[in-house]
Amino acid sequence: MTPETLNKLPEILRRDLDDNLCVCNEVTKRKIIDAIESGAVTLDMVQRQTYASDGNGCCKRQVSRLIECLTDTSDSAE
Repeated sequence: MTPETLNKLPEILRRDLDDNLCVCNEVTKRKIIDAIESGAVTLDMVQRQTYASDGNGCCKRQVSRLIECLTDTSDSAE
C-alpha cells in the first residue's frame, strides 16, 4: 500500500489498517485496500480476491466505501 493510496482516504478510514474489516472471514482493512490498489474495483472483485463480505455481508458497505474513495478520480488535480 502506497502513501498515495492512503492519502486518498479520509483520516478515519486510515485507522486500524491491521484490524479485521470483515470479521466473518478475518480479512484486514489493509488486505482489502491492497486488493483495490491492485485492480479490484467492484465489491465482487474484492470479494473474489479476499473473501471479504462473503459471510453474512455486514461489511459490504465499508468495503464499498473503500472502493469509492480509492477509485474516485473526479477530484484529481491537474
